[in-house]
Amino acid sequence: MTQPRQTRIPLQLKVSVILALLVMVPLGIAYFLVGQIGKTAANVASSDASLRIEAMERATHRYHELVNLTKRLHGEVADRLAKRPDLAALDPKADLKAIIDDPSQASLRAIAMLRGDGTVVAEASKPPTGPDWRDKVVDQPLRADGATLRLTFEVSATLQQELQDLKTSIDGTRTVSQIQSALPDTYQLTFLIVIGLAGAVAALLGILLSTLVTRRITALVATARKVSEGQLDARAELRGADEMAELGDALNTMLDDLDDTRRQVEYLQRMGVWQDVARRLAHEIKNPLTPIQLAVQQCVSAYKGDDARFKKLLADTGEIVEEEIESLRRLVDTFRTLGALPKVEAKPIELAHVIEELQLDPTMAARLTLKPPGEDVTIRADKLLLKRVLANLVENGIHAGQEAGHAGDVVVSWSRDPRREVVEIMIDDHGKGVAEDKREKIFEPYVTTKATGTGLGLAIARKIAIEHGGELAVAPDRAPTGGARFVVSLPLRGPESSLA
Repeated sequence: MTQPRQTRIPLQLKVSVILALLVMVPLGIAYFLVGQIGKTAANVASSDASLRIEAMERATHRYHELVNLTKRLHGEVADRLAKRPDLAALDPKADLKAIIDDPSQASLRAIAMLRGDGTVVAEASKPPTGPDWRDKVVDQPLRADGATLRLTFEVSATLQQELQDLKTSIDGTRTVSQIQSALPDTYQLTFLIVIGLAGAVAALLGILLSTLVTRRITALVATARKVSEGQLDARAELRGADEMAELGDALNTMLDDLDDTRRQVEYLQRMGVWQDVARRLAHEIKNPLTPIQLAVQQCVSAYKGDDARFKKLLADTGEIVEEEIESLRRLVDTFRTLGALPKVEAKPIELAHVIEELQLDPTMAARLTLKPPGEDVTIRADKLLLKRVLANLVENGIHAGQEAGHAGDVVVSWSRDPRREVVEIMIDDHGKGVAEDKREKIFEPYVTTKATGTGLGLAIARKIAIEHGGELAVAPDRAPTGGARFVVSLPLRGPESSLA
């Protein structure tokens, strides 16, 4: 009896309430604290702040005076040097080194005489004092033809930053002194309105977000219920690239794997039944074949009459019985093969070695083309059983090509798929292909499209592939050769567990 579902609070409501609380609670606390801060700010010692501001403004004024004084000093030095006859005449022998080494020119680091076209007549310099100083270039005209005297002075590199820091400190102090008037009642009312609007927006946003999430969760739940009710082809359709879409893809992948596993299990179960039937038939048919053959042979040899027609009838009958018995024996051998398939004994093997051994068969060597990948592929498999699968597929491909009027060439290629951790072996023929409605049926026992054959080859091959943890299937598209493409998929790590 199904238990009644308990009443639960919708996810939309939960998310909306939580978001609203997350937004409104901090804002409410902030509103209360803002009021308290406004009251406390009125008691701040504004007089002390005013004194600090006044002192810092005086310091700022002194900074400006220092900068202006330095500029005037540099200008006077430049003017005085420009009046020197040797410098005004652009005398290349002028002792510029002595000028920059003069203690009275302590801040002068470099001097250069430039012609009107900018070329240097003479120059002298000394190394910089240190990282706390920077160069200040002053160009002083010398003559009407554009000749100039370029002076490079060292000035404090931190002076401008110190002045800016001082201005910042003044602004900060003024802000503190104005706290008591910075938050009037209208601001608090506005803040209260903002709290209400933020809560409403948070609730609306919570409804929208939760609706998007719950809609996709509902789709996942609906898919799971459909699968549980027997709709094994149901899949979740979630768009996007977020975690929910990734969860939907993972669910679909799991359902695909479960569907493939279910089909393989069902196939192995059917094959198990066929194997049991084959063993019984092989036993029941084999036993009477020899007595029947001996009885017919005795009947033919026992006739000593001279009726030629009757004697020929007996001989023809004996030949027919012999041929049919031989056919039954081959069928019994096939049944025994199906009923006594060995278990998979997987070992690490080089796939290329197994496939290349197919060329040792003279019936295949001339019609077999191999296309190996650029890297070696090692798998865990039963070499004899895997070779049996590949040989059967190659033989089928040769026959299919010949029936279609071609030479019967077959192309075998293989490659790794690291994402799925499998190796795929493709067997391409020049036949007429496999119709879409027969791609599954041809793997059932005793189903064949050839004029001769028992229809067990593909069934056995697929069973072996599945017991290796892989699969054998017909590709939906035709092979590049124009015929069918059979694909054997085998896990690189080998069959860790059996489906049988």
